Amino acid sequence: MQRLTLAGCFLVISIVSAGSPAAPPSVSELARHALTHAGDARRGKQLFDDERVTRCLACHQVGPSGGKVGPDLSKIGGKFDRIHLIESLLEPSRQIVQGYQTRVVLTSSGDVRSGVITQENKQFLLLHDSAGKQWRIARGDIESIKPSATSTMPDNLAKELTKQQFTDLIAYLETLRTGVGDKFGSATRGPIQIPTGYEIQTLVTGLSGATAMEVLDDGRVLVCEQDGHLRVVKHGKLLEQPMLTLDVEHHWERGLIGVTVHPDFPATNWLYVCYVVNKPFTHHRVSRFRVRGDVADPSSEEILLRGDDQSKFGGNVPAGHQGGALHFGPDRKLYVSIGEQTAKKPAQDMKALQGKILCLLEDGSIPLDNPFVDQTEGKYQAIWALGCRNPFTFAIDPVTGRMLINDVGGKFEEINPGVAGTNYGWPDIEHGPIDRPGYTGPIHHYREASIAGGDFAPDTAGAELAGRYVFADFVHGWIRSIDARTGGPAETFAGGLRRPVDLRFSPDGTLYVLLRNAWVVDDKFQRDSGSLLRISRR
Repeated sequence: MQRLTLAGCFLVISIVSAGSPAAPPSVSELARHALTHAGDARRGKQLFDDERVTRCLACHQVGPSGGKVGPDLSKIGGKFDRIHLIESLLEPSRQIVQGYQTRVVLTSSGDVRSGVITQENKQFLLLHDSAGKQWRIARGDIESIKPSATSTMPDNLAKELTKQQFTDLIAYLETLRTGVGDKFGSATRGPIQIPTGYEIQTLVTGLSGATAMEVLDDGRVLVCEQDGHLRVVKHGKLLEQPMLTLDVEHHWERGLIGVTVHPDFPATNWLYVCYVVNKPFTHHRVSRFRVRGDVADPSSEEILLRGDDQSKFGGNVPAGHQGGALHFGPDRKLYVSIGEQTAKKPAQDMKALQGKILCLLEDGSIPLDNPFVDQTEGKYQAIWALGCRNPFTFAIDPVTGRMLINDVGGKFEEINPGVAGTNYGWPDIEHGPIDRPGYTGPIHHYREASIAGGDFAPDTAGAELAGRYVFADFVHGWIRSIDARTGGPAETFAGGLRRPVDLRFSPDGTLYVLLRNAWVVDDKFQRDSGSLLRISRR
């Protein structure tokens, strides 16, 4: 899998000072400072443009100016967030753009040349390196051409930069958005804001279409990539081998969209997922798999629930509003959220799973005390609550069993209390406060954006969050909290996050935040742009 980076840039910073020079900042210090400080884009552009200070333009094109050894950066700030820009400068060999890989050429005379091939034909090839050197090598003189995993941009390019200079350069790169829109959360840029007393760390980058995650008691984090890969983050590192790879319908909001584990995991080693398949027709599937170590056995799949044929319901964008979250409650029942695929009416139809919260036992059987078992038949007896639009995420307090449901869109974003037998009104009633009998309204709402991710903060999260419900918004890029019981006004905890899609607490109070940084899967879908952050108390 090839990933994107700024491969090819070479910086030469000369700092002159009177007396003994201070020790240069470490890579981690540079990263932390750039992640949480604004920087001056004007000064950053001066650094980028000044050939006496850097050689960025020798390799990279911005608008009509610059070289072509590395990728064109005219749109880089719109494609990638600050997290990925920082990594691209500090760890250039970690992700390299397709077409800009370094090649090592051995000639018949024994010379070894390394660089990016910028032109080639049957007679010769041109090889450029980041220092501006160019070699024209005749085909007949070439003994071998081998790929290299090392970028042409040196790993130590920022070692002579001050923290402020590095941050200024990142701030400038963020402004490069030629032809890139500002819709659906893509406009978020600048530093990430977190409260005093907390620190933030980037754990993983290069995630592709992240949709959901689960934090395990042993410290591992499971991340759903929409294309069907369930990734494992262990000891702060992304394992190369996925825990599970599923054959999914990978379009718009369809794909791998939910994950959790058995309440007794790993002693009872069941992994549960929700995903969308297209055979024999497009439908949701809830399955469980046996896990051994960091890998699930694909042959162990037990299908617990087959959803409805989505072609029967229509919708203005049928592949949208898929929902997909699933969690166990302290009652050891499995709850699943399904969206109404933009079709509206199925949310009130008791012969449709769309627009519902479902409840199953751990083996997929239906609890006898489900609220509609006497009014429905077959799989529809799993319906636990109805009238949802797109309950993309929800959470259950492991202590009290209280459920709060994040229902996306309409005129308002809603946080609804999860109660058996409840009707939340969609589409008969628009999102927002409800005063009609027979329907339940939200404990918190705000103007339409895109609520995504929520969890109950444990006491270990610190006084600022303990006992509160914490949630994020995909479009606004902030994290807020409300009183978990009464709702009421929200308090902002963090901001400046580009497209947060899910968040979860670990037992020790650490908050993990999953950034998707991509809209839906369409012809403009940006792969490998997601990341996982960790926010903890100092």
